[in-house]
Amino acid sequence: MLLVPAAMPHAGACQERHAPQTAADKEALIDTIAALVENRFVLADRARAFADSLRSRYASGSYDDLSTPAAFAEAVTADLREITSDSHFLMRVIEPSDVGEQARSALHHPVRLFRLSQREHLGFARLEWMEGNIGYLDLRRFYPISESKEMVDGAMRFLSGADAVIIDLRDNGGGAGESLPYLTRYFLPYRTQLTGYYSRESDFLTEFWTAREVGGPLLSDVPLFLLTSERTFSAAEIFAYDMKVRGRATLVGSATGGGAHSVDLFQLDERFEIYISTARAINPVTNGNWEGVGVIPDVVVSADVALDTALVLARSAGQEYREPKDAELAAAVQRMEQALARAEEAFRDGREADGAMALDDLLAAGADQGLVNEFFLSVLAYNYGADADQALLLAILRKRVELFPQSVEAHEALATALAKIGEDGTARMHFLRALGLDPDNPNVKRKLDRLGNR
Repeated sequence: MLLVPAAMPHAGACQERHAPQTAADKEALIDTIAALVENRFVLADRARAFADSLRSRYASGSYDDLSTPAAFAEAVTADLREITSDSHFLMRVIEPSDVGEQARSALHHPVRLFRLSQREHLGFARLEWMEGNIGYLDLRRFYPISESKEMVDGAMRFLSGADAVIIDLRDNGGGAGESLPYLTRYFLPYRTQLTGYYSRESDFLTEFWTAREVGGPLLSDVPLFLLTSERTFSAAEIFAYDMKVRGRATLVGSATGGGAHSVDLFQLDERFEIYISTARAINPVTNGNWEGVGVIPDVVVSADVALDTALVLARSAGQEYREPKDAELAAAVQRMEQALARAEEAFRDGREADGAMALDDLLAAGADQGLVNEFFLSVLAYNYGADADQALLLAILRKRVELFPQSVEAHEALATALAKIGEDGTARMHFLRALGLDPDNPNVKRKLDRLGNR
């Protein structure tokens, strides 16, 4: 799916945009457009009739009174959409972006899309927490994953602790559909075939499958709600349709715009370009698509109240999702408490091997729940500063280094504890490892110098 950016006119283009449009210009353009529709429009069995309808409208004088390129483009766009019932048709005047590149140069579209991506923050309009630990993402456009991957990963990491997620597609007009396999993978537990595209020109169905890997934790079992409206279009409809037919999301709002075709961009002459649908969506589950009818939500409400409605549903779904997980966490904490008691007793009795086994049991129970991280180990170690717990403290600090060997702080903490009890050689080794990871760390340098002067 190609991006269809809104116009960002440059002042220098105004004179050309409003220049007179001659009858000869119009006739040549209609002939070119009709030929493109006839030969390239995705529905080959109907393309000839659509092209003839456009020619008839020109012959009837429909465009005679349109004197500017902009007015002519708008009229042709409206007629093509009416004739074909395909809202992807868009004829427009070629205009530079706001930075003033030459509109007819090869730089025009790359610069235009770059400026659009800057202005739209790669489509990510809002990302926040709502009541009841519900994550909310307002996503306005899809950009190629080569550009948006870090943004997608960051947003999904932000939402990873949610009890329910709401993705707002009500103002999403589409964009780069090739980015969807990556985003969709976050919400499905295994590789899954998604909606593909059949191209008339190549007579080939391009399959799309979710990505093999993503850069963050999966949200494959988190309750998911998608908000839709009549403005939800094209690639946004693919996402909604795939999530609906796979039973992965609850759609809330009104029917979407009904654009299940994929477009190519054609330059008509020095002044105009046009988007024409050249491929159609085919879903592997339904063997169909949503062209002309839209994706119908599971909960049909006015788009204006879709968020409020989804919040009610998300609160309930989030509570059902969280309760068993909290119960599992509580049971894991009990096992951790028991293992910790064994570890404390063993290390105080000098049974370090038994203590180490108990500590491993504690960490295994916590890891199953995602509880164990470097901060967890740092805080756990903080509780064992007394001389009687010195062996347990060192065991925890060594485990921290083992699990997080690239952490400057882990090596520094262990080295500091070792230096305190006179194990200068091993302490120096860990200070040097910390310095190797962060050569300019002033605290590690000073501690190492102090150790050398003892």
